[in-house]
Amino acid sequence: MTFPFYYMFITSLKESAYIFSLPPQLIPKPMTFQNYVTVWKEADFARYFVNSVTITLPAILLNVLLSTLTAYGFARYNFPFKETFFSLLIATLAVPGLLLIIPQFDIISNIKWLMDNKVTLIFTGGIGGIAFNAFFLRGFFEAMPVEYEESAEIDGANAWQRFIHIVFPQALPAVGALTIMSFMGIWDDYFWPSLILSSKNNWTLPIGIMGLKGQFSVQWNILFAGTMISLLPVLVIYVIFQKYFIQSVSEGGLKL
Repeated sequence: MTFPFYYMFITSLKESAYIFSLPPQLIPKPMTFQNYVTVWKEADFARYFVNSVTITLPAILLNVLLSTLTAYGFARYNFPFKETFFSLLIATLAVPGLLLIIPQFDIISNIKWLMDNKVTLIFTGGIGGIAFNAFFLRGFFEAMPVEYEESAEIDGANAWQRFIHIVFPQALPAVGALTIMSFMGIWDDYFWPSLILSSKNNWTLPIGIMGLKGQFSVQWNILFAGTMISLLPVLVIYVIFQKYFIQSVSEGGLKL
């Protein structure tokens, strides 16, 4: 499983003349980091990296906030037709996302200032996947003892204070797993940003990586260097949140 990543990494450290050498070099000789310098400076990956970060981080915060509030509302509050609304929300999972691309693009293209605007991707990323996220988190909220919240309510805590200080800290394992999934979905997205962002100054890393492919040839060492730069934040996020991810999976298994 890890060998393709290893081969991609060592190829990013090779000079062009040694990429297709036989037998293949599993340890690059000579080893060079010039490919990373070329991608970062000459291919303008520094700008693409900043663009991806400025889109992904606010979108994740918005997505996690809306998802947790939606799940908490369905888990804790009773209101007319609650299960019907929740069923309709879950039913949207049966609709493939690609079917929605054309109507979404048609709406956005008719509002000119939304095109080639990173704010558009922040909001679309922030509201994307809420149905699955709410389904994923509702079970965690329902499994929490309600007595803690009732005690806080007696002490004068309002609904927002109970959510922030009592419910949310207990849901960190599930929220950590949700953060990883949301980050990967937004950070790695190519198709939707490629439709919205027409200006090269606004490109994200996936679009920039595709821009490295020439019409007749591909410099694989340069392309893989750009891919490794794009992959690094995903690894960092997973290392930070992996304990929450593993804990949420193990707790989910015990509940089942």
